[in-house]
Amino acid sequence: MLPTRIRLNCMCKRTISNLYSPENLLSQENREKTVSKFVNAQPIRRQSHLPSRKAAVLIPLCIMDGKVSLLYTLRTSNLKSHRGQVSFPGGMQDDSDRSVIETALRETHEELGIDPEFIDVWGTGNQLAAKGKTTVTPVIGCITKKIELNDLKVNRDEVEEAFYVNLEDLINPKFLGYTQFRHAYCMPVFTGGKMRIWGLTGVITYMFLQCLLPSRAYAHRVKQLPMIKVDKNVNDKLYES
Repeated sequence: MLPTRIRLNCMCKRTISNLYSPENLLSQENREKTVSKFVNAQPIRRQSHLPSRKAAVLIPLCIMDGKVSLLYTLRTSNLKSHRGQVSFPGGMQDDSDRSVIETALRETHEELGIDPEFIDVWGTGNQLAAKGKTTVTPVIGCITKKIELNDLKVNRDEVEEAFYVNLEDLINPKFLGYTQFRHAYCMPVFTGGKMRIWGLTGVITYMFLQCLLPSRAYAHRVKQLPMIKVDKNVNDKLYES
């Protein structure tokens, strides 16, 4: 018989593993809780106003190698904006789109070839202000069919490659960080996957995971550091010396 300490450790590992299981995370109960939290989730930094141009991205939940994962894209380097950046599939809303959900599904199909009929839409979050004059709405969607990265019909004009990160790697504490900008706000950074996830995609990932997972499973907190004020006179003297 195993010693008590070893038995307890094994039980704890099984309990933690169950938190990330498809049966738990993708259950109807957890789906409803996630959507309820996500629709009310507030952005990390305050938004004084929202730009008029509308865009939408899909947060694609999928099961890869038996684990719940998120699907990301790397934008090509020849695009006019956000080139070479990690992002969720998505784009600008067309006049023909009846909703931001339709925008997210259409863009996902155009970029990765995933048919909307294989995406179970859970719901949407609040609008977020992106760089420039664009408002982005995140849409949660679970891919219901088995997918393989090599089988995706990647649009090479927009996407260099697609990759996924399973949740256990994504939220591993040793791969979680944050970066602070001069304008006194911090943004989350995830380094547990093939590429670093940060910027608006990192923010959306951060907000979504806080809604999808219980606090005992995901305790990533973005630390707000005080601004460092540099005395201009001291700075000038340092350069002179």
